[in-house]
Amino acid sequence: MKIWIDARIYDDGIYYRAYVDELIEAFAKINTEHTIVVYRESDFPKNILPYVKDVQIKKLFEAEKLWLLICFDVPTPVWYSWDAFIIIESLKEVFFPKKKFISRKLYKHTLQKSIAHSQKAIVMDTQTALELNEQLNVSENKIEKIHWFFPKLNISTHSSLETDIKLKHNLKWEYLIYDSGNELHHNFERILRAIKKISDSWVILSIIILCDDTIQDLDIRSKALEYGISQNIIFLWAAPQELEASYYKQAAWVIFSSIYESFPFSFSKALHYNVPIFANDINSIKEVMWKSIYYLDPLSLYGMTDIIIWGLSKWQTPDYSHLHDIFNSAQSAKELMRLVEMKN
Repeated sequence: MKIWIDARIYDDGIYYRAYVDELIEAFAKINTEHTIVVYRESDFPKNILPYVKDVQIKKLFEAEKLWLLICFDVPTPVWYSWDAFIIIESLKEVFFPKKKFISRKLYKHTLQKSIAHSQKAIVMDTQTALELNEQLNVSENKIEKIHWFFPKLNISTHSSLETDIKLKHNLKWEYLIYDSGNELHHNFERILRAIKKISDSWVILSIIILCDDTIQDLDIRSKALEYGISQNIIFLWAAPQELEASYYKQAAWVIFSSIYESFPFSFSKALHYNVPIFANDINSIKEVMWKSIYYLDPLSLYGMTDIIIWGLSKWQTPDYSHLHDIFNSAQSAKELMRLVEMKN
């Protein structure tokens, strides 16, 4: 029997794309009972009209007589009449959409219809399961959870000597790294406000931004000037391979300030280089990271700055090995296979 995997994902971020690819590879290795076919956006001609693409997909599906379709966030076609599983990263696009109001309402509507057409809605964390039930009225019996894992990324293996980052940027104090995005839910301005408040006290702190989207945001640069901390902010593109390890290993901490975070979080490089992490105390992160990181108060700026100052004084090399030992793509693939076997 044939399983088709629709790997056209709604959020084409590097971490989720890596997660999807690794999960598919692990699932294909252990599933010896079925023929697995994967198709992606790149399998269709560029600039093809959505209607034409839907017609092509429909013809493919009808010719193949599928046993199961697995989708990642992409809405299941309304005409689809075979069994389907839809794997949902989060409801980020419902709560914090990149697009305009009408697009958000359309996305929410099509997602609800896709879930209604699907046999199972599969999530990776408890928070998303609750949101599906409470916000989209999805039955608890339809929601299944498979465990998360941190995807393997193109981590630097460059063997050259480390570069002295403080000397390179003429820094006289410790620095944090920020390598996440600049969308609304990332709440990056709050980090700037925290740096301002900390710098007004006896602690002087810099932050190095290693995120292409964030450094291109002119509003962030104007806020840094407004708060009088532009000398504390270093705007860089993603670190070159030969310097990446130096930036991370010499950082005091890596910091995240998201008020809503979908898994997989962009923690992979901090975990790889064993850099301590500051992140907001929100359910999705706490479920995954447990006591492995320091949690910031997502509501109080005073609480946030107090934890940062206290954490800087308590620095020690973290050990994240247990996170990779317990949860990995092979484990997640087994759990997905279990759901496929239940359908059997």
